[in-house]
Amino acid sequence: MFFKFKKNFILTIVPFLFVVLSPFLAFAYDVNDKLRIEGTLTGVSQYGDFDVDGIDNADRGAAVLDLGMNFHPSDSDEFQITLSYADGNGLNPIFPFSLVPFADDLEDDLKDINGRNRDYLLEAWYKHTFVLSENVSLGITGGIIDSTGYIDDNNVANDECGQFMNEVFVNHRNVNLPSYDLGGVVELDISGFSVRGLVMNTKYESDEDTFKNYNYYALQIGYALDTALGKGNYRIYGFTTGKRFLDWDETGAERLQGIGISADQQLSSIIGVFARLGWQDNAAVIDHEAAYSGGVNINGKLWGRENDEIGIGYAYLTGADKAEIDKTNALEAYAKLQITPFSDITFDVQYIRDDMNHDDNRDGVIYGIRAKAYF
Repeated sequence: MFFKFKKNFILTIVPFLFVVLSPFLAFAYDVNDKLRIEGTLTGVSQYGDFDVDGIDNADRGAAVLDLGMNFHPSDSDEFQITLSYADGNGLNPIFPFSLVPFADDLEDDLKDINGRNRDYLLEAWYKHTFVLSENVSLGITGGIIDSTGYIDDNNVANDECGQFMNEVFVNHRNVNLPSYDLGGVVELDISGFSVRGLVMNTKYESDEDTFKNYNYYALQIGYALDTALGKGNYRIYGFTTGKRFLDWDETGAERLQGIGISADQQLSSIIGVFARLGWQDNAAVIDHEAAYSGGVNINGKLWGRENDEIGIGYAYLTGADKAEIDKTNALEAYAKLQITPFSDITFDVQYIRDDMNHDDNRDGVIYGIRAKAYF
């Protein structure tokens, strides 16, 4: 008991020390005009108040160090390497709900990534951009990539270290986006329109210590709109996989496939809103068939601190026809306060409820605090 308390205390206090000391430690190191090195240190402590039979209330912490190196040998060429190291898994491993409360990659996630016998290396890719005209460009990226950087992006709800923490508000639950594996992306930008095509080869853990290989394909069309209210971004996408996922009868294999919408819109310099809608086919074994989420972002200009913000989000998910879950409701609110030019602290509260088809319903409240220093 003492050891667990001591470890949770260390995981929480170290990032807070970085927040306090960040004016002296923070930097984004430009080696020259072509090479840039930067990173973030994020610490999270969460307490779960669970109303679930057999599950005790618990508190857990985690600390994550992310490092990135970007090399631009020319205006058309770009190399990126991203590394991450984490200590602790937070509440995620013991969380009794269908949605995890902190969507970052934690200690267990960063070892033997996707069953590839690779630790800590998240991205290693090269991109070449062809400038076809003043308003038209074509970018081609290949290597170890993260599909969440290209599909289902959102300016208001897409960053677990700076915005919402629950996975349902970071990326659409139903898109099944793979990360940190071999793939390629083609990006066509024509004025305000964009088209992104992505293909990846990755693995999922089908049984304990057993990984299955599969291909993932996605296409997204987006439009950036600049109105008198403010900027908006509207995206529609679809995805499919190879037939590598178990069907409900456990006798054959099916695809994961579906469509979705991700949108964000500024209503003023203070208010921004977001919405996500998505549906997936339930031929394969899945938890949720449809998911709908939305919310609001309030900028700190309202109280004279433009680097502060408040976010409020709500999500409703319906279970697949034969799934154990009937429906899921999630609500999250956070307040992020800028401490120095290089650090911030976020206070977060989440409510999650899983209504089950056969077992007792589950609900709980998660209280969290997140400290982040960027250097």
